[in-house]
Amino acid sequence: MSMAAQTSYNFGFAKGVAGGLFDLSHHEVATRQAEGNITFGCGVVVGTNRGIDVKKPVAESAAGDFEGVIVHNSVMVELDMNNKLNISDKRTVGCLHHGKIWVQTGKDAAPAYKEKVFLITDGDEAGLFTTSADTATKVGLNAHYLGVTDTGIAVAEFFPAVAASAE
Repeated sequence: MSMAAQTSYNFGFAKGVAGGLFDLSHHEVATRQAEGNITFGCGVVVGTNRGIDVKKPVAESAAGDFEGVIVHNSVMVELDMNNKLNISDKRTVGCLHHGKIWVQTGKDAAPAYKEKVFLITDGDEAGLFTTSADTATKVGLNAHYLGVTDTGIAVAEFFPAVAASAE
């Protein structure tokens, strides 16, 4: 008597998850407080209370305002009724300052290995990451991609910035 076994599958998983650490190499994650709704794998900038709050970037955001990427599993959240995952205002979050992480990419992002990372600062995609060819309002970051996109996410490596004095 022979038994049938399924040996091929139609479903494939993404290589990572937005906001997931790529590996366990050196990284720094700071604790911050969400200002407004944000989500995993998005880039955030300095909020109202510097060193405490982080928020989605706005058109006036500069590269020096970049605080990092919201780390997955830094806070427990559930999908809302529209199948969206939002971290609500005033929640404590982990914010990766430097290291390797899966980031959310904009619809026109086409990253390649070692290509410079840009943060979209305006419009519906504010907080997502892109490349130089994208026409979105964006700022360049001290980071590069480690590969191509995979269903709206890509691995990026962020490097420590030189600290600026508060004058």
